Amino acid sequence: MCHKEDNSTKTKARKIKHFTEAERYKIEGYKQIKLSNRKIAETLGKSPSAVNAEIKRGKVMQRTSELIEVLVYKADYAQTRAMEAAKNKGPGLKIGNDHKLVAFLEKKIKDENYSPDAALAAARKQGGFTNMISTRTLYTYIDNNLFLGISNKDLPVKRNGKKREYKQIRKVALKNTKGRSISERPESVDRRKEQGHWEIDLVIGKKGTKPVILTIVERKSRKALYVILNNKTQHEVIAALKRLQARVGGDFTQVFKTITADNGSEFLDFEGMKEASGCDEVYYAHPYSSWERGSNENGNKLLRRFIPKGTDLNSLTEEKLQSYEDWVNNYPRRLLNYKTANEVYAAA
Repeated sequence: MCHKEDNSTKTKARKIKHFTEAERYKIEGYKQIKLSNRKIAETLGKSPSAVNAEIKRGKVMQRTSELIEVLVYKADYAQTRAMEAAKNKGPGLKIGNDHKLVAFLEKKIKDENYSPDAALAAARKQGGFTNMISTRTLYTYIDNNLFLGISNKDLPVKRNGKKREYKQIRKVALKNTKGRSISERPESVDRRKEQGHWEIDLVIGKKGTKPVILTIVERKSRKALYVILNNKTQHEVIAALKRLQARVGGDFTQVFKTITADNGSEFLDFEGMKEASGCDEVYYAHPYSSWERGSNENGNKLLRRFIPKGTDLNSLTEEKLQSYEDWVNNYPRRLLNYKTANEVYAAA
């Protein structure tokens, strides 16, 4: 009687040939305790032939304490070889043999602090590449260590898919009873219909130090302006707004139409802020409602790629801060259809 082979059993018995970086380090540890290749294969759920081939590929010459040279399996060497092979194999990867694109993406992500999505946007804008891949594919390649020059630790943000939950705790700021609430702000401002409406905030440095950075972000274009303040006071905020007039130029009343702030004491002199900026009105977000100034919050996250929390701002120069501002304003943003803030601002 003829028996048919159970395909499900056959599939279950099939061993996966590819090794992860973690598995390679396990192999190195097992070899150090002199575990046999067959036992290693059994432990990792691999075929003995796959383990034999992996160990053979990952051997390097090492000198012992007795000055004797021996071949030993090293996980880091094996991982590097595997990544190089995957990168160059061509047909198996959508990126193929486009080494020019690989170098471009590695430079943007590792050296210029771009996210994978922004790096691909910059690549599409520049053009001249043989192949192009999607953002999802690029993240998959990075997850699987297929790039020699970048890994997950080089990514500025790695989303986990979960959205942050916000709860409004209080509708009225007890220390700011005279300022106008964000709920009074015109609908045209809320819907980003016109340019000239800004959100203002401070980026704080190392605990115990006084300098801070005033950040002000335009709601429609997301253009950012940064100024170093000597301390966190109303006087410094107003002085900074006055200094911005010289930088921006033109009809300042058209540049700043409204400003939205939180209820920090440094922003409570709304009359002084209106006079210094030439804006029509200053509005205040509800307490503990940072999402109401989302443009500024997200802009500050970009700045934090260069100035992590806990950075001592005493050594920060205006020139260096200007370079960060230029980077942020020339960074392609998905919410702007991959245009930059400068491009959107100039087009208005």
